[in-house]
Formats: sequence, structure tokens, C-alpha cells
Amino acid sequence: MREFRQQFPFFDTSTPSIYFDNAATTQKPQCVIDAIEHANIQQSANVHRSSYQLAASVTDAYEAARNNVAALINAPSARNIFWSKGATESLNLIAHGLGELCLAEHAMWQGDEIIILTSEHHANILPWQQLASKLSHFKSLRITPVSPDFNGNYDYAVLRAAITNNTAIVAVAHVSNALGCVHPVAAITQWAHQHNALCIVDGTQAIAHIPVDVQALHCDAYVGSSHKMFGPTGVGFGYATHALLDALPPYQVGGEMIEYVSFDEVRFQSYPLKFEAGTPNISGVLGMGMAANFVLQHQAMIIQSEHVLMQYLLGQLTVLNDELAVTTEIGLASTNNIIIIIGAQNPERISLCSFVLNGISHYDVLRLLDKDNIALRVGHHCAMPLMQHLGIDGTIRVSLCAYNTDTEIDGFIAALRSAIKRLVSSDDVIANSRAFDTSSVAFSASTPIGDQFAALQGYDVVFRQIMLSSKACPLLSEQYHTADYHVAGCEVDVWLGQFAGQFYGFANSKIIKGLLAILLEKANTLTPSQRTRFDFTEYLAQLGVSHHLSQSRVDGLSRVIARLSA
Repeated sequence: MREFRQQFPFFDTSTPSIYFDNAATTQKPQCVIDAIEHANIQQSANVHRSSYQLAASVTDAYEAARNNVAALINAPSARNIFWSKGATESLNLIAHGLGELCLAEHAMWQGDEIIILTSEHHANILPWQQLASKLSHFKSLRITPVSPDFNGNYDYAVLRAAITNNTAIVAVAHVSNALGCVHPVAAITQWAHQHNALCIVDGTQAIAHIPVDVQALHCDAYVGSSHKMFGPTGVGFGYATHALLDALPPYQVGGEMIEYVSFDEVRFQSYPLKFEAGTPNISGVLGMGMAANFVLQHQAMIIQSEHVLMQYLLGQLTVLNDELAVTTEIGLASTNNIIIIIGAQNPERISLCSFVLNGISHYDVLRLLDKDNIALRVGHHCAMPLMQHLGIDGTIRVSLCAYNTDTEIDGFIAALRSAIKRLVSSDDVIANSRAFDTSSVAFSASTPIGDQFAALQGYDVVFRQIMLSSKACPLLSEQYHTADYHVAGCEVDVWLGQFAGQFYGFANSKIIKGLLAILLEKANTLTPSQRTRFDFTEYLAQLGVSHHLSQSRVDGLSRVIARLSA
């Protein structure tokens, strides 16, 4: 494992970081970095255009990368692989093409229903929603989501029963990016084909973690993204059967994919080139080809190492739960555990653990972990329908890779323990605050909140004052926690309402609630005309709280400010 980790320059940086956000993007090994650099410096020529030596050699390398990806997923031929910007574009390409086949009443399209899982990434929901909307004037298409139970565990018998002769497409992730569970794709494909339906698979989260054999899965299409498998961003691939690739029309038209063009006639090249209009991301493709080869070379070690790491993480979370045993309620259930793992009973999982904390905002935990240079993802993970189904506003997601270590897990557990103890206390004040200089921190209900930040210095002191300020937020009643009062934001839900000239707000996060308290206190002292002219963003900066916001949250609060200024 140490030799594997040493191939990633990211871990040699001067600022040590525990990187547990591998489901979002994996780090790149030196061989991939070198391949991209070599492509940009010594292979800078276009592909499939010219026959001079340099261009020909680049085209050969470009097609060799296609061979590497085909080998990684055991495609029957490299011709089954087309390049894209990523899995999202590949899914859009396939959905668009299938829509055209439906309009043409092609024999490959049967039925009027698309079945997806509630846990799907938005990239595997929206193309099918758009397709159903596009065809609504021609066919009574509908989307049928199949959900896990309210703990995030799937009963696949429910999915099997949902697939009928009315099903046209079953679109499913090989591995859920929000739950980490591995879906039985081979069985799902078989169920789909029994009813003449197509099975389209989002393999984004699978390729770097488990063996993928599209011929054994028998799926009709399979897509992936380079940056989830140690490669560069902005490039990905799609696989489809020969029959589907032959039937699908081009997604875009232009250079590269043309066999012949005049003002009277156009003939497109055969697949895969007919799906690759324009100059592609050549260096990205070459980097992805190297990444595919890298995964194949280390696959057995990756699988074994990640299994061991996952078991260790789960064991340490269990130990921490025993330490912190409490009885509270959260959206899912009443439990004695403060840490609730979502989808814990799904039979097969990759090295991804998604959990919630009883009574504690995932965003508040993130801010404390980030201070300790621990990188992980919190929120809905681009799986909003799943979170709505589970009745929660997001999870904390720890996604491990083979280059992670037991020591890093120990560091994460220690930081999580500290964060929980700081965020949980009977009087809504941070407990166990030995890391803070509390001599200058206090909260006074009689002193304006903004004035209480005037003399504060240091990240920790300001952070704690924001938390304390959350107690003074004028709370919006729960009956108004509806779409009409919701303020869109990436990581935390915020609701804002105005009644009798006064603003009220709510967020589960103490940090965001504290920032709302600051903003609303000021807004409620201003007349409507004064609010339209007041610079709330500059006000936060003057108080010294702006650097406690992530860019996602800045965007969310900017929308709060826009409503206050309207």
C-alpha cells in the first residue's frame, strides 16, 4: 500500500491533508500526470486529420487509449467505446439518441416507462426526465423511481416486480455515489431484457473500485468519468453494444464525424467516430488511457486494500458510537447511536460510508473537520430525491481509496470525536472548547450581535461567536419550511420569511443559523429603501466572518442577501 501511495504526488505536498472525497474526484498518479504533460508538450497535433508523422503518432496513441478503456471494462471491441466530456455527457448522448429512436418508432424502443432508482445521481435522473418531457406529446412516457427503505437499504425484489412489458429503459448506477452499495447489474439487465427493455448503467463509482465486465453484465450501455478513476477531469467514455451504437443517431454534428458532406448530401462515419464531433480533449483522452491501464495493473491490490480500510473505518465508527451513546431522534428513526450509517445493510458495498449524526448538522461538522485539513463531502451528493425520500437534508460521506491509510482514519475519528463534543451540549453552546481562547468570547442578549464581533481576533474565537449567535436568530416557524420560503443553497437548507416587516429564518446548521442571526438583526433595523442600498456582503466582511464560509455557502447566503435587499 505504501508503494501505491507513493505514486501520487498529492500526498507529498507541504500541507498534509486527509483526503476522503474520492467519490467526487480521485487523485492522479505520476504516470497519468506525465502522460498529460507529454501529450501537451510532445504530442500537440490533432487526431484523425492529417497523415504526417506527428499527427499519425498522436492518432495511434489516441486509439490506444480507447483500447485501454475497452480492456478495463472488457468491451468486445474498442469500437464499442466513444469519448465524451464525462459520464454526464455520455448519458445525455444516449438519452437523446434513444428519444430519436422512439420518435422514429425504431424496433429497439419498446414500452412507455423509464425505471430509475431513487438513489441515482442527478446525471442519471435529469436526462431521462428531459427525455420523458420531450416525448410527452407523442407518448405517455413516465419515470418510475424505485426506492430503498427508510434506512437506505434496497429490496431488489421490488425492482424486479417494477419491470414489466411497459418498461422501455432501466437506468441504474452500478454503485450508488450516495450509499456506496453495489447494485446487482447483471440480474437487473436480465430482468430488463426479459421484457425487451434496455439497461443503461452509470458506472462512474464502480470502475476504480471493483472489476467491471460489460459482457458479463450484458448491459446495453455503460458510462464512466476519467476523474473518478485516477485520470484528468473533463473527459469520459460511453460503452454500448454494436446494435445500439449502430442505431443511435449522432448527438452533435461537425468535423471529425463526417464521411462526406456537400450542400445536397451528408454521410456520417460509423461509430464510434459519429459520436465525436469536433476536436476532442486529446491530452485528457491520453491521460485517461494511462489511468485505465493503471487501474488494471493495480486492481487486485486496490480491491483488497479498500476492503481492509472500509472494515477498519466501520469498526472505528462503532467504537466511537459506543463512546458517544445518546438517545435522540433524527429523520430516520429513534436510536441509541449518534452515528447512523445510511444503507448499512446493503449486501455489497465499496469503500464509501455515508452517515448522519443525531441532532448535529453535517455542515457544522464539515467546518470543524476542514480546519483540521480533512477533506470529505457533506450534503445531498447530487442525490436530492434520495435525501427527500429518507427525510434528511444530507449526509457526511467518507469515500476511501487504496492510497488512504489506517493512520488517516484514526486522525479522522479523533477529529470527528472532537467536533461532535464541541457541537453537542445541553445549553446549545460548544462543549469541550479547550482548543478555543474563550476569555474574549461570550454572548449577550442585550448587546447587538454585530457589536459582539468588534474586538474578536482569531479563527476559533470568531467561529465560536458565530455558533453562540445562532441562539438569537429570529426563528421561522416550521409551518413555513416550504418551497415558497426555501432559499436554494448547496450544502444547507435555509428558509426565510418576512412578516409584519420583520424577517425570520431557519437552518439546521448552527453556523448558518448564526450567520442568519447577524444578517437578520441588521435587516430588521433598516427600512425597505435602506435595505436595497445596504451592502450586506461588506457588512459580513467588516465583522470578520466571511472566511468562515465555503464558496458553496457564500453562494447560498448571497441568495439570502438578495431577498433581504429586494
